[in-house]
Amino acid sequence: MQHLREKDSIIKSIQEHTDRVHRLWIEQGYEHASHEVIQEAKRLGVPFRIIPREAFARKFKGTKSHVFVEHDEVAYAEPGGFLKEISSRQDPVVCAVDGIYDPQNLGNIIRSAACLEIDGIIIPKDRACGITETVAAVSRGGSEHVTVARVVNLARYMSDMKKSGFFCYGLDERGTIPLWEANLTGRVCLVFGNESGLRRLTREACDQVIRINTSPAFPSLNVSNSFAIAVYEAKRQRRLQKTSEKFEVKSSKL
Repeated sequence: MQHLREKDSIIKSIQEHTDRVHRLWIEQGYEHASHEVIQEAKRLGVPFRIIPREAFARKFKGTKSHVFVEHDEVAYAEPGGFLKEISSRQDPVVCAVDGIYDPQNLGNIIRSAACLEIDGIIIPKDRACGITETVAAVSRGGSEHVTVARVVNLARYMSDMKKSGFFCYGLDERGTIPLWEANLTGRVCLVFGNESGLRRLTREACDQVIRINTSPAFPSLNVSNSFAIAVYEAKRQRRLQKTSEKFEVKSSKL
């Protein structure tokens, strides 16, 4: 009876939240007992993997179930509504992260995003990590303070952002302009790739590709570190601009 309730609960979960489910994990030896769950996953296009008992126990410590649903921990912002909302703000800073699979990296990115109060993060729906339980844990609560939009085609979405007045800067060690020489004021979207850099279509969708100057002997920064540095620079430039404008107003009154 317990197994039947569990099976029905899993099926209901993947039916109601298909867009938030990443994968079903099934303990080897329980394929037959989980047949209906597997069939429903196939029908809905939800990926599933059957792994050995020892691997299942290591991966999902403490669970009493033989099936684990890996799903996102947050409800994503609707892309169209997200773009309309951030476009209404004054000088918003948003970031797009493309092709990041490591939940540790994404979790640290969201933690920095919450600390530095950016206006939102954009992630691809496919071939990238979502806001999973691990990501939420690594973010130390940051995922509750950052708006995240998940889009089907990042390059196309960036094109829509540019039509709304955003300037898209790609961050890549092969960029031609140093970060601190780029004008990061106004409506800006900072775009980050994975450890291999920006994917071709994403890179081509950027208005400009910039770099963080590093040691020639060791040029590669972790993407979460690059994220924190670039966002901080954008915030610094905005603060400097506001200070300069206040000074000019005071000077004109003298």
